[in-house]
Amino acid sequence: MDSLYYGTPDFAVAEFQHRSVLDEIKMLMTAFDCVFADNSAIYCSGDVTTGKQFYRMLREHEVASGAELKVKLGAAACKELMSDLVRRNIERGIAFAENVRQRGHTNLINPGPLVAPDFDQQHYLYLWEWVIIRKAYEAQFNEDWEYSNGCTLEYAIATKKGISRRDHLGRALELPEAVAKVERALAELKHDGMRTETLELNLSRLKELSAAGKSR
Repeated sequence: MDSLYYGTPDFAVAEFQHRSVLDEIKMLMTAFDCVFADNSAIYCSGDVTTGKQFYRMLREHEVASGAELKVKLGAAACKELMSDLVRRNIERGIAFAENVRQRGHTNLINPGPLVAPDFDQQHYLYLWEWVIIRKAYEAQFNEDWEYSNGCTLEYAIATKKGISRRDHLGRALELPEAVAKVERALAELKHDGMRTETLELNLSRLKELSAAGKSR
């Protein structure tokens, strides 16, 4: 693949332990090639490091961002809180994927449980965008997806590809409804003083897709 829709290989951290991040991602993609033919899977999108529970945690500690939380609590305590959040979100994602499976679907990709040593969110987002473009014929979104930086980006990717998007109950989740959901989430978060730059960027991407005629 020459390029993705949104991600670029210009990573802030381009290598670790003398290994190229892009080479690591390419290697992971060959593993997906072993399991899924192109355009044969349902991608199950769910929040991992951000999302509704993340913002709830920020409110509880009276801060507006993860960076502020780290300053207030210290690096060790912040890391412990984030690890617990990620664990709970991954468990929610596993339950969501199982619900999709119980509706009779197979060939599911649940990104949450993947652990790639030394990867940060930029690396994961690049990988999962590549996976959606190459492997997914449909994307389904867990409840409260509209609060998540990753999920809202993945909705834009799925829309730009032109594949089916569905909510956590399996109902069609078309672009006008998705835009309205993200707008409501942003209004709530801004009212509470949260930092929402990435979510705003993803909303602008959805609106650009709408203006370009991706109405469904």
